[in-house]
Amino acid sequence: MSLSKRERVFRTVELDGEPDVVPIFTLGFERTAKSFLAFKDSEEKKECATWVKATNIKYLITEQRFWNVDANPMDPWGYNKVKQRLRKAPPEYPDCRLEIISGRLFKNVKQVETGLDYSWYIDGYFTSPEILHFYWDKYGRPSELINDRLNYSPRIWEAYVEALSPYLYPLAPLAIAPLESLFEGMTITRVAYHMRKNPHFIHEVMSEYAKTNVEIIKRLDEAGVEIVWMFDDLGYKGQTIFSLKHLREFILPYYKKIYQACRKRGMLVIQHSCGKIDEFLPDMVDAGLNGIQALEPAAGVDLAHIKETLGDRLCLLGGLDSSRVLNFGTVKEVEEEVKRGIKTAAPDGGYFVGPSHNILNMPWENVLAMRSAIEKYRKYPLNFA
Repeated sequence: MSLSKRERVFRTVELDGEPDVVPIFTLGFERTAKSFLAFKDSEEKKECATWVKATNIKYLITEQRFWNVDANPMDPWGYNKVKQRLRKAPPEYPDCRLEIISGRLFKNVKQVETGLDYSWYIDGYFTSPEILHFYWDKYGRPSELINDRLNYSPRIWEAYVEALSPYLYPLAPLAIAPLESLFEGMTITRVAYHMRKNPHFIHEVMSEYAKTNVEIIKRLDEAGVEIVWMFDDLGYKGQTIFSLKHLREFILPYYKKIYQACRKRGMLVIQHSCGKIDEFLPDMVDAGLNGIQALEPAAGVDLAHIKETLGDRLCLLGGLDSSRVLNFGTVKEVEEEVKRGIKTAAPDGGYFVGPSHNILNMPWENVLAMRSAIEKYRKYPLNFA
C-alpha cells in the first residue's frame, strides 16, 4: 500500500490507524543560521531544487523536497492575511520597529554565528490600555486590518494543492499567534499584573486576536482549506508561561473559539507550541485541538505519557531533541534519537516524525544522519532491527 501525501496526512491527523509510512514534518532551517548556509552550498540542495507553478505564480519548494515532508505550513496568501504594518518605534527604542497590531518591538541585529541580519524581538510596548488603545484607534484593531484585497477563491487553493500534491500537503497558517502576541506585545510581567488588576483588558485583547483568526478561518473555509495551522507558544523550558488556572480563565476560551470555528466548518486545526505544556494538553484537546507540534524534549515534555494518555485523541508532531541531541550529539546518537521518537509515538499511527524546532546550528553530518534515519525507520510495520 502506497498512499498519496494527502491521504497519509489525513489518515495521521484523523488518527485513522497506521498509514504506509510515518509522515514527516519539520519547520525547516532558520535561514540566518549555520545549517541553512551549509544546505545552500550542498549537492543535496541542487538535487532537490524544485519550483511548482499554480495560477501563474511559481513557488519554491526545494527545502521541503530535501526533507521529504508530507505536510508544511504554507498557502498562496502568505503573511498578507492581516496588514501587520511595522512603524518606526518610539524614540526610547532607537533603530527598532513597532508592530502596531501587538505592540512587539523588533530590531535587526547580526547573528553571532553567521553575521547575518536577524529580526530579534526586543520588548513589548503595549504595556497599558492607554497605549494599546491609542495605536488601535489610530491604525485600526487587528480585525479591522484583515486584508480584504486577497482573493480566497477555491480555484486558487485547488490549483495550489494540485501543484504541490506530488511533494506535500499544505496547512494554511492563521494570521495571529494569540498568546504570543499578548505577552510579547505587553510583556509577561504586565500581562500577569493586568490578569490580577484589570482582567477585562486581557479579555479584550485576547478576544480581538481570536476574532481576527476566526474571520481568517471563514475565508480559508471559503477557499476549501481543510487543515489550519496556528503558531502560539505556551511554555518555557521546564514549565508553562502561565498557570493552568490562567489558561482556563484567559486563554482557553479564545482557543476554543478558534478550534470550534474550524470544527464547525469541518476543518482540522494543528498548533505549534514550544515548552513544557503537557498539563495544558488535555484541556486543549477537550476544546477541540486536533494536533500539537514541537513536543520539546529539552523542555521536559514526556512524549511517552502524552502518547499513552492522549494518543487516541491528539495527533503528535515533532518530538526529536533539536536543542541537545541533534545539535551536539554524534551521528549515531542522532540516529538513536530518531528511533526513540518513532518507537515512542508512531505505534498505531497519529504521529509525524521530525525535530521539535527549526534547525539552527546543527552540524551538516547530523542533518544528513537525521534525514537518513527517518527514511530508514519510518515504514510500517515498524522495524528497528
